[in-house]
Amino acid sequence: MAANREVVTVKEVTLITEDGIRINVSHFVCEQPNVCILAHGFMGSKRRPYITRLTKRLVKNFDVITFDFRGHGASGGVSNGLAESNDMRTVLDYAKSCGYKKYALVGFSLGGIQAIYTAAKSHDVDALVTVGTPADVESLIPNAGWLYWMVSNPLGRLLLWTWVRVGNGYELPKPVSVIEQVSPIPILIIHGSKDSLVDVKNAEVLYQKAKEPKELIIIQGMDHPPRLPEEFYNTVENWLVRLLK
Repeated sequence: MAANREVVTVKEVTLITEDGIRINVSHFVCEQPNVCILAHGFMGSKRRPYITRLTKRLVKNFDVITFDFRGHGASGGVSNGLAESNDMRTVLDYAKSCGYKKYALVGFSLGGIQAIYTAAKSHDVDALVTVGTPADVESLIPNAGWLYWMVSNPLGRLLLWTWVRVGNGYELPKPVSVIEQVSPIPILIIHGSKDSLVDVKNAEVLYQKAKEPKELIIIQGMDHPPRLPEEFYNTVENWLVRLLK
């Protein structure tokens, strides 16, 4: 990867959360004043193509930090839906310790839920992007009943083990209940018109509940991550550059 003709240094870092979970982090350093933190979705990791591809786009203008949520990839622990907020807080604190000027969170699905909560509760970031993010648990049930069966059933959790280690009592936060607290942090809500897992109505609900400054972009024909078209990557890159640079 190259940024402004300079070689990007990749630091592999292990962080420990407040509740003692090991979080695996990749820090792409190219001496930029601002940083973007990318948070993958459920059953994902920092090595999924949609994360690595967006990283390659963003390092032209920003340093980038990617990480694995607990129970995913090279991180420790198990995923339970609520404790993942500790993971994002730990990664953001690490970024803060590096002394950047501005901080952006980009969250996909599960990562979008945690990004909304982090921004709403701390107000110490400068931009927030959510992608294919559900408004609440109930809105997922029509399209993701199979997934709820798997996380709540011992056999299902065993089948999921290849992609995610799920603990007992999986429960998701409700971002629609806190998204209005994100203001005055600018938020960009991106959703695909053909999202087969999280209906596009979720984006409209989140946008209606959010306060200014806010923007909603529905990408025609786009499905749920990781199935993302070139238009998506252009949209995120252009919005962040325009806002932060």
